[in-house]
Amino acid sequence: MRAALLRRMTTTKTTNTITAARYCCSCFLNANTHHHHGNNRKRSKRGRRTLASFTSDTTTTTTTTNAPLRIVSWNVNGLRGTMKKHPHFVKDLYEKTRFDILCVQETKMQEGNVGEMLAVIEDDEDENDDDKGPGGLHHNQNDQLAAYFSCSTARKGYSGVAMITRPDVKFTSKPREGFHQRALDEADFEKTEENLEAFHLFNREGRVMTCELEKAVIINTYVPNSGEGLKRLRERIEVWEPAMKAHVSCLREDMMKEEEEEKAIVWVGDFNVAHEKRDLWGNWTQNETSAGFTPEERLAFSNQLKDLRLTDSFRYRHPTADDKFTYWSYRAKSRERNRGWRIDYALVSDTMKENIKDAFIVSDFLGSDHCPLGVELRV
Repeated sequence: MRAALLRRMTTTKTTNTITAARYCCSCFLNANTHHHHGNNRKRSKRGRRTLASFTSDTTTTTTTTNAPLRIVSWNVNGLRGTMKKHPHFVKDLYEKTRFDILCVQETKMQEGNVGEMLAVIEDDEDENDDDKGPGGLHHNQNDQLAAYFSCSTARKGYSGVAMITRPDVKFTSKPREGFHQRALDEADFEKTEENLEAFHLFNREGRVMTCELEKAVIINTYVPNSGEGLKRLRERIEVWEPAMKAHVSCLREDMMKEEEEEKAIVWVGDFNVAHEKRDLWGNWTQNETSAGFTPEERLAFSNQLKDLRLTDSFRYRHPTADDKFTYWSYRAKSRERNRGWRIDYALVSDTMKENIKDAFIVSDFLGSDHCPLGVELRV
């Protein structure tokens, strides 16, 4: 089965044109194959649409020269629930952060529900169609934001990631879902039947989306939770971590083949690990047997930073900050008492860390048990 990418874009009447003009659906192929678009719709044996026509693979909008890139990430813990609690969250979050790209995790959306959510977002824009543009999001009131969804096909109401972008964000290629097509071959894990099954399951859970800009590559991920009783800890450490290392490495290899200068890599999302003791409110010894704070998970995160030459942007900009968290349990009034975990990150290439203009946590933004965070980068 394939996880689906859904997109909403509209044409403009200005020189900044967007080439897709209606809801479009495009399926990603498995990690070891190339994705493509056809002009004819195809249906699976169950009759579900698996490939729809697509006007163009890329957008032709322009971006402001040398303007900083502002990326915000938020685990919404169910997009439909968040929309009910905070129906104008896209507009409100934009007004608070002025994001260029909003990366969302744990949407829990199915392909059939995406149009409904996009219509809600569009209605929110229409209600605020004033001088600031639709929803206050864009420079030109004729523009519309673009939204891309990767939905889990392995399990309903589970996982899923999305990207919402301003219309002047220019992709050099369409956002892609899942691990890089060479990741399976290059990932350093034993290719047993059990491990291969775990790899392909991760790839069908809607956990990874990658987009490429002129000067940066953005990776949006929802890292698997090791689960109650640490039932997925082995798969996470022995399969997921090597697969993501291979994914990033393959992206770098591709860039080196095509570019004279390496692009910045910005990897954001819910990583489901509190890296250091100060990234967890307390009970450190007890929590070493809890998902998100095991020695194995913390070491794996350290190794990814080192091996992939990545910098934790928030810790780089705020090296002495304590009691700054991105997740609070709904239990025992944890958020009110600030008994939280910092498990969401924006990682940036080491070579670009001096270009990190700002890194921030929006702890007062409600609607989920997580809060948004972001990074502003000169690219």
